[in-house]
Amino acid sequence: MNELVERTEVLPDLVNRLTRELSELRRESAAVARKLSTTARTLEGRTQELTEARAAVALLLATLDATTDGIIAMGHFGRAMHYNERFVQMWRIAPDKLPTLSDSALLAMQLAQVKDPAGFLALAEACKASPEREQSSLVHMTDGRVLQCRVMPQRVRGKRVGTVTSYRDVTDRHGPGA
Repeated sequence: MNELVERTEVLPDLVNRLTRELSELRRESAAVARKLSTTARTLEGRTQELTEARAAVALLLATLDATTDGIIAMGHFGRAMHYNERFVQMWRIAPDKLPTLSDSALLAMQLAQVKDPAGFLALAEACKASPEREQSSLVHMTDGRVLQCRVMPQRVRGKRVGTVTSYRDVTDRHGPGA
C-alpha cells in the first residue's frame, strides 16, 4: 500500500514534467515550422529569380547572335565567356577549337589572318596594358576584308571582369575597292 501511495505522489510530478516537455517540444516544432516556411518562401523567390535570370540570359544571347557584328566576351583571366556565330565566321574558327577558346589561342588564330601581325599584336598588347580604356581600330585581313574592331571593358557592378570585343565588316568603306 505504501508503494501505491508513493507512486500516486510521484505521478503528478511526472505528468507535470511531461506536460512541460511536450509544451517545449511544441514550441520548438512551431519555431522549426516557421523557419521552414520562411526558407520555402525564400527558395521560391530565388527559384523565380533564377528562372527570370535564365530567360534574360537566353534573350541576351539571342540578341548577340542576331547582330551582324562579330562579338566575343573574354573573362578577366583570358577565357572566352561567350561569342556569337558571326564572330566565329569572321575569324574562321574551327568548331573543334571553340570549347577551349582562350585569349592566347584566339590571338594565334587572328595573327595568322591579319595583314599586319605586328600591328595587331601591338593593338592586343595596348588593350591589355590599358584594360579600363575603350579602344577602336581597323584590322586589315589577308583575304582583303577590313574589320572595324572595338574593345570595351566589361563590368559587373562597377568592377571590371573582362572585355567585350566587337568586329564589324567595313570592307565596303575601307577596302581596296572603296
